[in-house]
Amino acid sequence: MTGIAGWAGLFWIAVVAEGVMAQSPATRRLRVDDLNRLREVSGPEVSPEGAWVAYTVSTADTVADRSDSDVWMTSWDGKRTVRLTTSRSNEGAPRWSPDGRYLAFLSNRDDPREVQQVWLLDRAGGEAERVTDLPGGVS
Repeated sequence: MTGIAGWAGLFWIAVVAEGVMAQSPATRRLRVDDLNRLREVSGPEVSPEGAWVAYTVSTADTVADRSDSDVWMTSWDGKRTVRLTTSRSNEGAPRWSPDGRYLAFLSNRDDPREVQQVWLLDRAGGEAERVTDLPGGVS
């Protein structure tokens, strides 16, 4: 693993794995199916006013043999958590607008070429709008 993002992902996996083991009524070994229940949290971005953190949560879909990632945001004090995207396509890399009203993110939803485009979402609610349509996608 390289960089802070890699180490942060490893830290979150360790925290979640510890939570899975702590919830068990009896001590048992970690099994492969336990790994499928882990959530990978990545890409935290603090809002301009510092009150919220947007991030990506990835889960394993063992039936479809793929992963699914969505954008979430949590208040800095941890009292409120909001899932912002729920499509079957992957969404990630959230970035705040300078005024903190909007979140931009990358997704390949509704793209016949299955490449990532930039989407914009009003953080107060509503449906995200696609703002790019580049043949090679955006990264």
